[in-house]
Amino acid sequence: MAAKRSLPLYLLVLLAAAAAGTAHAADVKTFNVTSGPMGGDWYSLGGAMGEMAKQIYPQAIVTVTTGGAVENIAKVNMGKADVGLTMASLYAEALNGKGAYAEKGKMENLRAVAFLADIPMSFFLVKQESPIASIEEIKSKKRGIRILTTTKGSSPSVAAERMLAKYGMTFDDIKAWGGSVSFVSYAEASNLIKDGHADAWIGPMVSAIVELATTTKMRMLPIAPAVLDQLKTDHNYVKINLPKDKYYFVEKDTPHMAEAVIVVAQASLPEAQVHAFTKSLSENRDRVRSIHQTYGSYDPATAWQNVGGPLHPGAEKYYRERGVMK
Repeated sequence: MAAKRSLPLYLLVLLAAAAAGTAHAADVKTFNVTSGPMGGDWYSLGGAMGEMAKQIYPQAIVTVTTGGAVENIAKVNMGKADVGLTMASLYAEALNGKGAYAEKGKMENLRAVAFLADIPMSFFLVKQESPIASIEEIKSKKRGIRILTTTKGSSPSVAAERMLAKYGMTFDDIKAWGGSVSFVSYAEASNLIKDGHADAWIGPMVSAIVELATTTKMRMLPIAPAVLDQLKTDHNYVKINLPKDKYYFVEKDTPHMAEAVIVVAQASLPEAQVHAFTKSLSENRDRVRSIHQTYGSYDPATAWQNVGGPLHPGAEKYYRERGVMK
């Protein structure tokens, strides 16, 4: 009778690891991603992350919901979403119960997964024929301008409000001067300005707004450098430089404000689950980059940086295993 042969130790380890990974994947019954408004790049990013999750957890029910940077923090913290898109500055505020979360207190069921890109915020666009020459003029002449920004609970609407506050005006002031402020989707904003039902857009240059600027001649009102400095000091916005001709209405190199887009997860999610998601996000680098030119610089080698707070242990483990985080 032949002697019983045992498997090599290294093969046993590999089989055990594979079995553990399979068992873990089978344990994930649902996976929820909270993204951004329909018509925006975050909605597309959320869809891409949902596809990645489905590949990792083929038996799970994967859902992608709309949201916004401020709202997504709360949804993930409360367990209504497993992962979501937000901003590094908001993540830092939520962990410390400050800024947008001062009334809600510290949110501790949050950990960062990845930094994706710096996204320029608060492009103040008016139609080419608008008589308004500057943002300062809106206050000094009490202009009754009809402004559109993103849905309430989104980072762009918060950024717009904070930017105007540095000029000494509020949304209520604009309404009192005979104007209006409406919180709409990107697609709605595009249609309302095209049809003459609104005068200005304050927000990011997502696909629907790029399309608007293609079909309707727009002009940008630059943000004053002193205001940008205050926004950086008070709210941790990033100060960037818009190069000449990035868009046709950027006629010269212009300082501007931006925010760091990040992915966050529930801190309570198992390490292996977040490790697998982080790995898939990194390995689908080109998919992320293809969403919009903003994310063309997404680099998994530096995705652990500039996140505004601590990484999830699963994400940190992945970056260390890959050798990009020491």
